[in-house]
This record gives sequence, C-alpha cells and structure tokens, in this order.
Amino acid sequence: MTKAAERLNVSQTALGLQIRNLETMLGVELLVRHSRGITTTEAGRLLFDRGVAIMRLVEEAKRDVSAFRMAALENISIGVTPSIMRLVGADFLVSAMSELPGVSVRLVEELSFVLVDLLLRDEIDLALAYDVTESITSMRTALMKEDLFFITAPGSAFPRGGVQFRDAVASNLALPSDRDNVWRAVHRAAKVSTVPVNVRFTIQSLETIKTLVERGVATSIVPYGVAAEEIARGVIEAHTIEGPELVRTLYLAESPNRMAIQQEGTLRDFIDMLVDTLADRIGPHATVIGRCGSAGQSSAALE
Repeated sequence: MTKAAERLNVSQTALGLQIRNLETMLGVELLVRHSRGITTTEAGRLLFDRGVAIMRLVEEAKRDVSAFRMAALENISIGVTPSIMRLVGADFLVSAMSELPGVSVRLVEELSFVLVDLLLRDEIDLALAYDVTESITSMRTALMKEDLFFITAPGSAFPRGGVQFRDAVASNLALPSDRDNVWRAVHRAAKVSTVPVNVRFTIQSLETIKTLVERGVATSIVPYGVAAEEIARGVIEAHTIEGPELVRTLYLAESPNRMAIQQEGTLRDFIDMLVDTLADRIGPHATVIGRCGSAGQSSAALE
C-alpha cells in the first residue's frame, strides 16, 4: 500500500479511503488486510484484470483515433538555405504547429542551387532560395533583397566598418563552388569592376569556411545569417562591402508539378510572416520587396 501511494503521489490514508469507498460502491471486499500486509480477494483480482484490459483498450483507442488525424494531415516539404535555417528555422517549425495545424511541414536545408535541383526533381514542393532565375522556373516570387558581408577574423588588417570591393576580392577568399549564388554575385561584380578575384579556397562547407576565417587563414563573403552567431560571439568580424555593394534576392520558387494544399492561402501568408521575421533579424541590410500570400495577391489585383 505504501508503494502504491507513492506511485500515485497520494497519501496512504487517502488511498485507503478511496479503496474502501470503491468496496462500498461495489458491495464486495477487494482487499484482505492482515498483519503481514494485504492480499486481493477473488473479486479484487477480477477487478484488477478487467481494469488493465480497459486501460489497454483506452490506449489502443487513442492511438487508432490519432491515426485518423495523422492521415488527414497535408504534407509539404520546404527547402531553405543555411542562413535562413540559422536565423528562423526553429521558429518556423514551432510557429507552423499553431499557424498550420492541419499541415505537416518538412524543412530541408541546402544551398540555393541544390534546392533548385531538388525542386526540379519534385523532391521538395517549395524553396526559399536566392537568385533563382526565370530560365530555371517561371514559378517564382521575389520576396526580399539582402546585402552580403565581407567577413574576417577579429583584428585583421581590414578596417572596421566598410571595405572596398576590390580590397575584399584581393584577399585570400574562401568561397563555395561556382554554382553558388554568392560565388556568382562576386564574379559578376568583379567583371563589371574589371578586378580579379582571388579565390584561395573552394569549399562546399560553410562551417569549414567559417573555421578558416576564425583562424585568420581566409576571408569570405557571406550572407549575414551564415555567420550571425559567430559575429555575436566576436570570433568573426563582419564588414559592409562598398563600391559596388553586393546584393542578392530571395525568391519563393515552386515545383511546377505541385498540387496546392487546402490551406494554401494560410501557408503563403505564413511564409510572408517568416520573411518579415527574417528581414527583422538581418536588420537594415535586408528589405522586403514582395509577397506571396494574400497581401501580395491583393496588390497585384489592384495593379
């Protein structure tokens, strides 16, 4: 009786009173009390067995009924870039539970060009990716413009604040491959400015790039979100880029074969809310330029 009271988190006296009340209600004795403790009567054993069976049926019913709810969920897979995942990924999933109760959201984190490949192979439904060209998919909506930053180790030879583009690209840069949108933005600007780009390390790993920058071995050009945590900790220093500025555009790109879900409007409004949050966290170096939800559709209708 003592152990039972502890497991139920009630006093032994209260538990004994509840059992006596149950015996009174049923009109039979359930427990035999003696000097060596207690034992169950035949009626007590029958009640215990039936109670266990009832509890098992309750759990099975809960599981089976919940399966109907899971089957009714609409599934959507959304690709996001590493910088977006770092800044708002966790908030995205937590908010989706309340804002999209009938939708099961799967987030896939990859670089923009990988997300586009996944989209074209119908492995994801939507992608929040940068600098998606119309030649790749016409189903795209421009949502936000964002500045890129030149990052170095603290105490480098570069001045705090702004760094000239020509000086940034002359340093020992670590960049991803030539399919990456940052690589392409850097080389487009270099072509216009007629300056060479010194890519000392080509690395398809943002974590490795940041490690090299922290150690002072390399510099890089990245979106703010990629290095936001390291910048906040003071292990990486971010510089704005001047003459010219480097800017990239965030798009919502869609698979042409995707079927709209029942909560399509709510989903699109939710994505707009996410982009607003993303722009707020990046700060003055990000500007929302479009909408994919009801606000954007209303503006298009007015035009």
